[in-house]
Formats: sequence, C-alpha cells, structure tokens
Amino acid sequence: MRRKRSDILRLCAITLTGVTLLSTSGCTSSKETASALDPKNPVTITIWNYYNGDQLTAFEQLIDDFNATAGVEKGIVAVTVSQGDVDTLADSLLDSVAGKAGAQNVPSLASVYSETAYILDQADALIPLDSYFTEEELSAYIPSFLEEGRFDETNALLQFPIAKSTEIFAANKTDWAPFAADTGIALESLNTKEDLTAAAQTYYEWTDAQTPDIPEDGKALYGRDSVGNYLYLGSYQLGHELFQVKDGELTVDMDRDTFKKLWDNYYIPFINGYFGSYATFRSEDAKTGKILALTSSSSGISYIPTAVTLADDTTHDIELYERAALPFADATENAVVQQGANYCLLKSTPAEQEGSVEFLKWLTETDRNLNFAIMSGYSPVTETGNTKEAITEAYSGDTATAKGQNMLNALLLSADAFKNNTAYATKPFHGSKDVRAAMESALNEAATNDRAAVVTAMENGTSRADAVAPFSTDAYFDEWFSKLCDEVNTLVEE
Repeated sequence: MRRKRSDILRLCAITLTGVTLLSTSGCTSSKETASALDPKNPVTITIWNYYNGDQLTAFEQLIDDFNATAGVEKGIVAVTVSQGDVDTLADSLLDSVAGKAGAQNVPSLASVYSETAYILDQADALIPLDSYFTEEELSAYIPSFLEEGRFDETNALLQFPIAKSTEIFAANKTDWAPFAADTGIALESLNTKEDLTAAAQTYYEWTDAQTPDIPEDGKALYGRDSVGNYLYLGSYQLGHELFQVKDGELTVDMDRDTFKKLWDNYYIPFINGYFGSYATFRSEDAKTGKILALTSSSSGISYIPTAVTLADDTTHDIELYERAALPFADATENAVVQQGANYCLLKSTPAEQEGSVEFLKWLTETDRNLNFAIMSGYSPVTETGNTKEAITEAYSGDTATAKGQNMLNALLLSADAFKNNTAYATKPFHGSKDVRAAMESALNEAATNDRAAVVTAMENGTSRADAVAPFSTDAYFDEWFSKLCDEVNTLVEE
C-alpha cells in the first residue's frame, strides 16, 4: 500500500493502491438468445423500496399496472415491499445477504445508495446490468446517472437509476422584501456562496438593530440540510475531488486551503449566528421564521412552507424564491449535486433476473418515468424526459396553488441544472459510508458546539467579537483540519 501525503496543514492527500473494488464473480448475467421467462409459468420478483406517502402510493400503482399489462404478457409478477426508510432497507438487505437469523429473503431488486451497493458488490451479491441492455437502450438515459452505477474495476453497471434529484436554493421572498428595501440586498443579487455569507452577516446586524435595548439578538438568515453535500461538492467545485476512484485505486485529496474556504463560508457564519440549524430539517426552521433561506434537495420542495407561523402563533402566507444552488465565486468546476438511490439487481434465478430488468425497462420508459418522477418530486432519468418542455407538459400538479407552482419550478430548475452543469456524485469505496458520516459530524459538531459556547459567553457579558475570537483563528482551524485528516486516513485504511 502506498501513501502520498505532504504537510497536513498545507495538504492532506492519501493515495491507496491495491484498494480492490470487487466485481461479481462466479455468476454470469449474459443475455441468452432464448428468454428465461415463460408467460405460462410466471416468475415472482420482489422489489424493496424505501418510499412513503405519495411516492409509495404512486409506486404501488405502477406495480399494479405492470402486473396487469407487461407482467401478464411476459410472465412476471412484481411484488413490492416498503422498508420504511433507506437506512432500514440497507441494514435489512445486508442482513439478508449475510444470511443472518431472522433476516428476510433476499429481494430481486433493491433501491440503495452507492455505499450500500459497494458492500453488496464486495459480498458478491450483485449482477451487472450491462448485458441486459443494448447500447441503443442505454443511450436513452442521462449518462451521468448511469455512470454513478459504475464503480468497480471492470466498470460494470451495478446500479440503475429510476429518479434523481439535485439541490436548490430557496428563500422566503415575502419576508426578505423589507430587508432588501433597507439594505439593497435583493435575492437576485446573490450569485455565489460568498454573496450569501455577506448577506447573512448584514441580515443578522439588521435584525439586531431593530431591538437596540437587547444586544446580540440578531437572526440567522440561512441554513442547509446536507453538510456532506456542501463539503463534497464544494471541494469538487474548487478543483479538489475529495475521493476519486479510478482503476481500483482510491485517492483522497483534502486540500487545506479549500477546506479553509469551506470553513469560512459555513462554520464562521454559523458560530456568529448568521447561519442556523434548529429543527431536524431546515424547511421546519423556515416554517417557523427562524431562517429566511435554505439549500435543500429539489425533491424536498414540497416540505418548504408556503406560510410561516411565528412564535406568537400568528401565520402569514409567503412567496417562495427558487434558483439553482449557489456556487463558490472562484469555482473551477461548474458542477451540481446528483443524488438519489438507484436499484441493484441481486443474484437469483435467470428468470428472476431477466424479469427484474424487464421491470426496470418498463418503469423507465419516458412517459411512465416522467409521471412517476414528477409525482415524487424527482427528476426523470431519460434524455427526452428530463427536459423543461417534457416536464411542463406532463406536470399534473395544480399550478394555481403556491405548493404546486413551487414543485414545478424545482423540477424545471433541476432539468436545467442537469443539462447545463456537470452532475457530480462520489463513487463508493471501502469505508465511504463511515467517511462521509465522519466528515459531516466533524463540521456539524464543531459549528453547533462552538456556537453554543459563543452564546454562553455572550450571556455572561462577553461581546460577540470576543466570544468568537478563540474559534476564528487559523490555528484553531488547522487543529480541526488535522484531526479530520487523521480520522479519514484511519477509516480508509481499516
């Protein structure tokens, strides 16, 4: 094993050779001339999903439609089982593959994130999908969506996309208006993360000034749901892909100056109170008026409020402003987040495997996939489906309502983002799930704990500038960064 690593305070870079990404072996998925399916003897395929609410209802209806049409014709009976959430699904699936006592039978198809797919591939539980599709068939799908599913050393297609999402920036335009009128900071003037950081400081000071008899009671302007996306995509935009897997080799590139920029545009405004995180999701914070703006998954737009209820129980309707997620000012890569679970084909009988792929093809036919994706708030996965024109024509939501229009706007923003930017998703590797969790926790905990310390100091009479000072030095950052590099190093080498 080789390691490349220079001075940790300037650059934390780790190259691991011999990190072999295992491909499936001992089983072939070659498409035979004669089909393994027999309409007179239908095969049952079991599909695990993690859907809830409208998305689950829509998927179950599609299962019924498939069974009544293509399923009858080809001899396939599809059965779907919701595991509740993606983490529960992943844990249950890994238990099933490992043959643990009390585990459920291994399904035919399962919707998982890439980190889980990597573990399944290591366990020799997956079947590559390439041989089930012609080149023409695969050309119908958005290339980056398929590429995400190719992560082993043979570049086999081990995950298949059904629906995708990205991130969007949204803001309470109604309550932003007085702030804009007094300061001249219009929502349309925000084009970068640095613009947002500066605006958040001004907003804190503006709200603080409204109650001159109460010091340091300014409000946070902004919050974000996924700190992991911020770190991974932010680094990539700034020219340093954190985790690159190529030809079975993992290279970790944690650049000190890049992380300092990430730190300065999240941690520093957070400990000052310019950014905030209060409830489980930032949409909840927006609903109670604790923040005016947020970065959220495009698929979660339906949770962003159309009305705000304040602490005194007064409620008022709001207009939502939406746009693509804000990049860094000096970004070298024009990239957006690509996220969402994909389906894996688990090893089973030839008939089960062929039937499962037939279902995937049926589900991702353009019109059908459009309807399912739109109903779920996600982006379609085909080139012809994920366009503004196709989405607008197929959209069945009520655009006369604020919620319906907001959802359509998010879908159109997503289509534009995927068309005009590099769609970025990290390839999985050994320890990738633990590494991401560690990186998210490192920044989240530092920001949350140090903000609490600042608040306590201010309550004891310390000025905000003095309370923040110990946490805003280069030395403090370098200590945090050094510990993070060591933790990542340990996790990828275990």
